[in-house]
Amino acid sequence: MKKNKFQIKREVTFESFIEAGLNLLIDRAYDPVSVEDISRAAGYSKGAFYVHFVSKEDFLQHLLEKRQMKIKMIIGYLDQMEQISVKPLTLDEAAKHAAEMLYSYYINKPSWDIVSFAMNMPTYKILRKCKAYARLYELWVEENALYIMWLKERKLIDACIDPGYTAKIICAVLDGIIKQAYVLRQPATFRSFLDALSIFFTLDRERVRPRILKSFSESEEHQ
Repeated sequence: MKKNKFQIKREVTFESFIEAGLNLLIDRAYDPVSVEDISRAAGYSKGAFYVHFVSKEDFLQHLLEKRQMKIKMIIGYLDQMEQISVKPLTLDEAAKHAAEMLYSYYINKPSWDIVSFAMNMPTYKILRKCKAYARLYELWVEENALYIMWLKERKLIDACIDPGYTAKIICAVLDGIIKQAYVLRQPATFRSFLDALSIFFTLDRERVRPRILKSFSESEEHQ
């Protein structure tokens, strides 16, 4: 059925709110984003917002439904790196590539993504009010748990390591790294990401980490 002008205009307005909200939530993750902020960024009135959404929580739920949340990004990237190298990745190589991917998301901030958004989560007070935020964080934990299970399946880490628990620790460390960077107004480093993803390594990592960091530093210099 062909859409009339009213339906088309309504869809355009809806999309404008979605896009404006996405940009605000990513750029101002640590500050409360109000309905007024979203409406102003979209170029519409607060009244127009409530034509499309019951509340801010309803708006966030629409964001989750509208933007398909990608998962298995880390292990998908590791599989790709394994295909390129034409050999199984070592533990240190896997951690390095995972850190590279996450660090790239942190630096570049794509428009909407479980990684870029979940690593810049709002304050706990806001999380308590918005269940959609909590679900995003749960997905972020699941993403890291898959990374740990990927390593376990290849017998790269101890079989007794609990993926769920360790994933939460990794998320907590990364979350702390990002928040600290904001507070100190100093960008987080690749090394901090590598350390967060290597918390379950043996002490042997100290032998190989300087080589990994040197390799990454050299690649940064050529960018």
